[in-house]
Amino acid sequence: MRVVYSLKDDQAHADDWRVVSSGELPVQTCAGVIIKRYMGSMNDWPAFTIRGESGEETNWSRYGHSAGDDRYYQVGRRVEIDYVLQRRRAKGVLRGTERRVVLEVRIEAPLETIRQRIVRQRTTGNAF
Repeated sequence: MRVVYSLKDDQAHADDWRVVSSGELPVQTCAGVIIKRYMGSMNDWPAFTIRGESGEETNWSRYGHSAGDDRYYQVGRRVEIDYVLQRRRAKGVLRGTERRVVLEVRIEAPLETIRQRIVRQRTTGNAF
């Protein structure tokens, strides 16, 4: 499995990571197979659907540290998502509800040929 996203590497969420690393919130894992890729919200938010081993389907945002990471979110690939449930502090309708904070996304990645790796490095500048 390849780590496509990790919250601890995301500078914008340093406060969230401190809460998680302190052990205040229990880490949960959702595992399954990607069955659908789509653009959610107003057709402007990359998302995907997982079917777990129990048959339950859940929807998630596609995370990554670079635009090239999106290529790993392919239908049929196994995926594992570590997350915590965090109580919302907002006022109004959402007050008191929980939101999922994704900590890490791991996706099964097929082995890359040497030629594919060279082409990817030249086009994206990404060595990994």
